[in-house]
Amino acid sequence: EKQERLRSEVRSVLPEKLGDFTPNVLDNIPYLRACIKESLRIYPVSVGNMRVPQNDLILSGYRVPKGTWVSMISSTLQSDERFFLRPLEYLPERWLRTDETISEEGVRSLKPSNPFVYLPFGFGPRICLGRRIIDLEVGLAMARLVRNFKIEFNYPTDKPFKGMLINMPNIPLKFKLTDIE
Repeated sequence: EKQERLRSEVRSVLPEKLGDFTPNVLDNIPYLRACIKESLRIYPVSVGNMRVPQNDLILSGYRVPKGTWVSMISSTLQSDERFFLRPLEYLPERWLRTDETISEEGVRSLKPSNPFVYLPFGFGPRICLGRRIIDLEVGLAMARLVRNFKIEFNYPTDKPFKGMLINMPNIPLKFKLTDIE
């Protein structure tokens, strides 16, 4: 259902199978961006972020001396019902500004309860330098794949990744791609 909705959106900007992308094409397919964000929420690339503060600071009432390693294990936060309603469901609609298939109140309730719970590329001055390139490359690749293929994964997905510094595949990732016109 989600893939068909995404394919319909992509075809509106890329009607021909081998058509060229125009500048700013990703601005016109918000559901694609929502699908990518939701995928990164459910299966984040890394388990979290680590920082070493250069000055003493207070976090949630605790004094953290400068030079102390501070970790935020966001992968656990992103599957916590306190921060995301229905956290184990793949619901790209939670990232859309409005969605006609869910009432505005319903979409608002799906959004994260805190904007700092979801930070796949970090935040502030230490944000990932490659974020814009990654957004562009992943967006264009996914648009082309979804436009041209029906994508299936017909295997059990129990514990598909193992957590290391970054999440690594724990099972063979055998996708079935069926050509579509």
